[in-house]
Amino acid sequence: MQSVDLGARRYIWCRGQAAWLMGPPAAQWLEDLRGALAAGQSGLARHVSRQLAEDCAVMLALTLTYGRPIPEPNMRGAWALERLADHPVGKDCWELIRGLEELPEDDVLVERCAMLQQKAREVVGHVPDALTPEGYYPALGLAREWIELVSSVGESGFLPSEWTRGTDA
Repeated sequence: MQSVDLGARRYIWCRGQAAWLMGPPAAQWLEDLRGALAAGQSGLARHVSRQLAEDCAVMLALTLTYGRPIPEPNMRGAWALERLADHPVGKDCWELIRGLEELPEDDVLVERCAMLQQKAREVVGHVPDALTPEGYYPALGLAREWIELVSSVGESGFLPSEWTRGTDA
């Protein structure tokens, strides 16, 4: 299967990487940010907001530009920002990745990060959080569909190995 300038394997690989490898950690960063701000840990809040923005940038770069392969973790932010240079969300990511001189009010920072995460999810799609009771079974059901999709194009899997034991993937 081939779409305009893009093969199914690349499409599935990039979307899968964005949704399954980068999406769940981005959800956890927002929870960590709230915890850091509640504990008055401004250094941790800066780190978490940067990491969340970097993960969102990588997810968007994978989904919008279908860049493959993903570089090593220490280069991913620069790699993603280069691909998102003209994208409005890329500018939002850049502002948080470069670091904040002074942290805005707690609510403002959380709202800004949540909005960035929401914009990324609008493009990438939403994966339920498997670490919560309400997201566990929906995430497993969606993972099963992704396993079938990945297998259908002969691409290697990207889901955690404990999720794929006993499958043909």
